[in-house]
This record gives sequence, C-alpha cells and structure tokens, in this order.
Amino acid sequence: MVALQLAGPFLPFDTRPAVSAAAALVFATGFPLMSGSFRIAALLFLALGSALLAFGRSPLSVWTAAIASMTNIVCIVAVMQTFSIPIRLGDYNEAIRSWLGRRFKGRRSLFLFTTFATHLLTSFLNLGSIPILVSLLRDALERRVPQHRRFFAAAATRGYVLAALWSPGAVNLFLVVQATGLSWSAVALPGFLLALFGMVLSFLLESRKGGILDPAPAATTEVTVGPEEAGAAPPPVSGSKSRAWHVVLVAAAFVLAVVLLEGLGIGTSSGRILMAGLMTASLWLISLARLPGLPSILRSYWTEGLLKTADIAPFFVAMGLFSGALENSGAMGFVGPVIEEASVFLGAATVVPIGLLIILGSLIGLHPFITIVLFGKMLMHASLPVPTLTVALSLAVGGAAAYMVSPFAGVIMTVSKLIGAKASDVAIRWNWRFGLSFYATGMVFAFAWGAVFG
Repeated sequence: MVALQLAGPFLPFDTRPAVSAAAALVFATGFPLMSGSFRIAALLFLALGSALLAFGRSPLSVWTAAIASMTNIVCIVAVMQTFSIPIRLGDYNEAIRSWLGRRFKGRRSLFLFTTFATHLLTSFLNLGSIPILVSLLRDALERRVPQHRRFFAAAATRGYVLAALWSPGAVNLFLVVQATGLSWSAVALPGFLLALFGMVLSFLLESRKGGILDPAPAATTEVTVGPEEAGAAPPPVSGSKSRAWHVVLVAAAFVLAVVLLEGLGIGTSSGRILMAGLMTASLWLISLARLPGLPSILRSYWTEGLLKTADIAPFFVAMGLFSGALENSGAMGFVGPVIEEASVFLGAATVVPIGLLIILGSLIGLHPFITIVLFGKMLMHASLPVPTLTVALSLAVGGAAAYMVSPFAGVIMTVSKLIGAKASDVAIRWNWRFGLSFYATGMVFAFAWGAVFG
C-alpha cells in the first residue's frame, strides 16, 4: 500500500483500484488483530458505508475510491514505525536516560523535559513514542516525584497531543488539511506556535497551588520509594548528550524534508510525508548500520513493530468507506444549509460550538478522527464568514482538546495501561482543566491568526 501511494502520482494510470484491493486485504488480515473497541467501530463504519453506497446504487468506481480514500493515513502510520529501528539500534533510550539523570534535577525542569521529549518523539514516532518514554523515565520519576503517575500522565499526554497541531506525520492534522483543502505548510506554523503556547500553559497550570509542580508538599498516597534524593542517578553513558541531540536533528530534518518536497511540488500532500519519513529514517539507519544487532532488530520490526499498525489500519479503511459514501450520498448538501442557518445567529462564532461538539463526542466514545472529518466537510460545504485557515485551526484545537479529555483516546488508553492508572483519571481528573483552558485560548488564537493571515 505504501509503494502504491508513493508511486501513484508518477504512474501513467490510475492506481486507485490496486490501492482499494490492498485496502481490502489489509482489512481482512488486520481485523482479527484489532482491539475490541476499534473492531466494533470498524464494523459499524463498514456497515453504514456499504449501506449508503448500495442504497445509492453507486458504481464500482465510487466503491473503490471510497475504500481507498483514507489509506494514505494508514501508510503514514506504517512509515512512522520505521523510526523505531534506528532508535533501538543506537540505544538512544539508554543515552537519553543517562543524560536525563545528570541534567535535570528539579521537578519543574523534569516536567518541561518530559513534555518536550514526548512532543519531539511524537513528531515522527506518533503513538510509538509513549512506550519508549515510559521505559526512559519510569525509574527516574518513581525515585524523584511523589505523584509520579499524575506527573507523567500530564506531561506525556499534553506533549503528545500538542504535536498533532503541526507535525507532518500527525493523523489529526492530516485530516484537518484533507477536510479544508489547505496545504500542510499553511497550518504548520500557527500549529507549532499553538503547541509551544500549550506547553507553557501546561507548566503554568501545574505550578499553581495544588498542582503537581506546587513547591508546597501535597498529600498523596502515591509515594513509592521516597523523596527526590532517594536512589542514585543512572551511570553515565558515553556520548549520551550528543545522541540526545541526534533525536532533535532527526525531527528537524523530517520537517525540513517535507517543506522542501512541498516547495518543489513533488508528489501529493500525503506522498511528501511518506517520502520524507522514509528518507529520514533510512539515512539515520544507514549512519548506524555499522553497529551490531541490525538483523534481529529488523526481524523484530517486521514481526512486532509493523503489526502495531494493524490495530488501526482496518478502522481507517472502514472509516474511509463511510466518509466516501457519505460524501457521495449528497447528505452534506442537506447539512450545509443547517449550519448556514445557524451562522445567521452565531456568525463567525459557528465554529466554536463545532469544536465543543468534537470534545463532547469524544467523551461518549466518538473518535475525533470521525468528527473532524464529518464536521470539517460540513463546515466547508457551508459558506461561513470566516477564513478557511480559522476553520482549520478551530478543528485542530477541538481535536487536540478532545484527545486530552477522552478516556477512549488511543494515547490516554496507552498511557493509563503503561503507568497503571485509570483512563478516567488520566483524561478527566488530571487533564480537564488544561483541556478546557487550551480550547478557550486556542479558539481565540484561531480567530486572530485567521483574521491576520487568512
């Protein structure tokens, strides 16, 4: 599927039938590997999409286009997994752990580092960044932070979600770009500024009285070992500082490659992300090829790493079928006027309740992937008196806030499982203040940026 997506724009024939066939194969083979919640959602979207297409007596060409409509997202997730190969080969986890123990002594600096490290790794590893960070930071946080579960959950989930506002490999941002018709570069800069603001906001909120960075001692039953001084720092690893900077350079190279490919007009929007990801990961791997252990790591990637995509790939195939069927059915033509009527009373502020609906939907299990696509298409069909850039940023902010507070979000469930906390605690109890604060300020930013640059 990745090969077809990359080669499609350069071939003299339409590759969508082949892509749809590959998508059907991915669905059939990946479905047994899916978790229960994703399996139910995939079946629901498959049934609804098939019913809409069958009821409308759609031709085969419409079926194939619908099935293939979101395969580019599956390919992006799959390609991002290749970055795990050089990380494991170069023992970057041990290097960063050593550097962390010697560099960051206080809770505040450690919180900022954890947030930024998650943000950086997520920009090219997506959900694969969370298990790496748990293995990197668990020992240090258990020794040095009384409320270590809440500390890690707050820093990691916020650092992770904020990357979805600008990272080329972020599924959320790609869905926003796809729904609004904008280029990635148009949304990336304001998204990056929003992410920086979000990290500062998170730090300030947790520094308030009662926050996890409040210097006053807080009552808690979560102490596992003792105060910060308990336990010695990990022994130094040779070249740990330089290898930590390697990760920063890789993330910057990935973003720069996407920008260059877009500037040169090479490939499609998703194709550029795929090409940049493969080139960056390959060059990083080649620079480390002299190190021992590559064959076993490649086998592990093939049997384990790549299969992490299997839990989400059939979901996107089914969701693409439903989204394509919904668009082909003409239903958007009925919803658009409803939103236009609402805009008569709300004006430009119509996008504000749409963002809130994305958040509320996530609380009852409606994935932001779904609502971003649906509401994005609806907003673009209704001629709202706001710049398209404002609509795109509003959808991105609403999706990010939804991920913060939804117990059903993939990052929330992954973090809760790995640190041994309840998903409801991670999402709602520890994140609701930040989620709502970020949404309110993010919407103000979306309108301001759209008014000036839209």
